[in-house]
Amino acid sequence: MKALKVLAWIIGVLAALFLILLFAAPSHLHVERSVQVNAPINVVWEHLVKFENFNKWSTWRQADTAAVYTISGVDGTEGAATSWDGKKIGKGKLEHISLLPYKTIKQKIYFYTPVHMEADVFFELDDTDGKTKVTWGFDGEYERPQNILGMFMKGALEKDFQQGLDNMKNAVEKQQPVTVNSKWAVKETDFPATTFAMLRKEVRIKDIDKFITANLPAVYEAVMAANLAPGTPTGLIFSWDENTGKTDMAAAIPVPADSKPGAGYQLYTLPTSKGVYVDFYGPYEKTYEAHAAIDTFLKTANRKQKWPVLEQYITDPASEPDTTKWLTKVIYLSE
Repeated sequence: MKALKVLAWIIGVLAALFLILLFAAPSHLHVERSVQVNAPINVVWEHLVKFENFNKWSTWRQADTAAVYTISGVDGTEGAATSWDGKKIGKGKLEHISLLPYKTIKQKIYFYTPVHMEADVFFELDDTDGKTKVTWGFDGEYERPQNILGMFMKGALEKDFQQGLDNMKNAVEKQQPVTVNSKWAVKETDFPATTFAMLRKEVRIKDIDKFITANLPAVYEAVMAANLAPGTPTGLIFSWDENTGKTDMAAAIPVPADSKPGAGYQLYTLPTSKGVYVDFYGPYEKTYEAHAAIDTFLKTANRKQKWPVLEQYITDPASEPDTTKWLTKVIYLSE
């Protein structure tokens, strides 16, 4: 009987403690950690906005090295997401909701297992004298009784966020890519063999924008009419002559390798090649900054450029009126 009374007393205490925690624990969980990185803001941005890089320094990846990660959408752009599935960290997804280049990244994180919840995540960047302060934050709303879990999560999240930022800082400071005027980062790439449906023509340099605007939609429509799966709209530059003011170029759409020639386009295949690229954010008329950065990089590295030069038009201007958010990936193939 005495043992039963003790057991009842223990149960009562635990129940009372549970009720106290239930009503005392906050329903909003906020976590925020910061670090200063000895690198320009554009370099740091690449390690945050690209899930390919994020998944390398994230503490969650290190906690479960056997977890499987996948990236959907165009990495580094709004709507892109990384998903994971692991025995230790469960299943979840992290998605870019909005990007203000070199300033703010807003994300939504979804946990599917072992618990089901979602929260807001953000990065804020601030640069001073070539150094970058990064703040990583988390905001979640938890209804009772999940608010008790949120209270106990706070310490673990703070530790994970700080360790992740430290990992990112070390990765950036050890492997900074070459930059020009500390603005545009030039990075290495392995460009895969790609087949393009294209319309090629000699164009006056000053009329490049008009040529692309007029012909990319036509090539895209021809590709769709041929029932081919289209890739990212691309400009291919085969030559550039400042003396004559002309360029040999093409409005092009990547298509499957086994595609057949069709009405309104010809086919062109680029073999696998080494190269470098710049993710340029801004209006098309300023992409010369990216080209200048790559040109300087190749000359400094004593590497020979190969033609054609590629401009991949990632952002659709029709869906994004803010030109500062337009992403153009400028790619130079090299030997």
